[in-house]
Amino acid sequence: MANIRDIAKHADVSVTTVSRVINAHPYVSDEKRERVQRAMKELGYLRNQQALTLSTGRTQRFVVVLPYMDHPYYGLFVNGLAKAALGKDYRLVMWQTEYRLDQERQALDLLKHREVDGAIVLSHTMTFEEMETYRAYGPISVATVGAPETISSVHVDHYTAFQTGLRVLTEAGYEDVGIVLSRPDSPSSIVRQQAYFDEVASARERWVYSGYLTSEDGKRLVSAFLSEQERPRALFFSSDYVALGFLGEATRSGLQVPHDIAVLGFDGHPIGQAFGLSTMRSPNEDIGRALFEATFQEMTGAPVVQESLTVTYLSGTTL
Repeated sequence: MANIRDIAKHADVSVTTVSRVINAHPYVSDEKRERVQRAMKELGYLRNQQALTLSTGRTQRFVVVLPYMDHPYYGLFVNGLAKAALGKDYRLVMWQTEYRLDQERQALDLLKHREVDGAIVLSHTMTFEEMETYRAYGPISVATVGAPETISSVHVDHYTAFQTGLRVLTEAGYEDVGIVLSRPDSPSSIVRQQAYFDEVASARERWVYSGYLTSEDGKRLVSAFLSEQERPRALFFSSDYVALGFLGEATRSGLQVPHDIAVLGFDGHPIGQAFGLSTMRSPNEDIGRALFEATFQEMTGAPVVQESLTVTYLSGTTL
């Protein structure tokens, strides 16, 4: 099997240049980089990951901590992460936690045991205080609000985002509005509820529907909604996925959207747009890219990143 000396000879460059190309070193000319990559391909060179880790101190891997891998909401984040990782020749280790603290700890133990170079946390139950204890072993970036200044965070301001969506509803003529949330005690749900009670004059505790994470949950919400004697005229969902489940079941139950109930989602997922869902688009793919870059750059001594991105309204047929 070809080694780096064989590659250097075939490409007519030094062994040092080959090593720099393999390790994604920035100070190599495009012409030499192309020659080395072509030689690697022609000779069938396979990189020895264990040897690379020993020589560079890096594994070329990040662990991505997320509650569910099959939820479309997280797919947009992962798409952005994957594109950024590909550009840096990095691999992503996906770790599904289902919001179990023991699984979150096991995922971050990969960082502690030097099996990955960094961790990117998309959603979590672990406190930031505990998360900070893992920072001694490498960079950690989160997609959630409330992170301390020692942890990089790229996210949306959920209070402002929900406030903006609620104003879209009131400007469309809907005064009696309810909201549909996932985990009631998550940082994003807490600030969304605050925005709801601050912004909506007719806000009511019983119109805050919590514990809805999937499209099946959205379908289940219809029966709860129909059982209410006094119903809101519009529902603002924290997830397009849940909103679509509600829409399908509502239609089967004889409700007309938006005549009987208006629906506003939150994500901007392409599948929601395909079904005409009115939604607030969250730049999740951009957040994924930014999280990868923040984690990668922190390894080189760059400062911690604290960045908030904005959401935009995408009109549909459900308002």
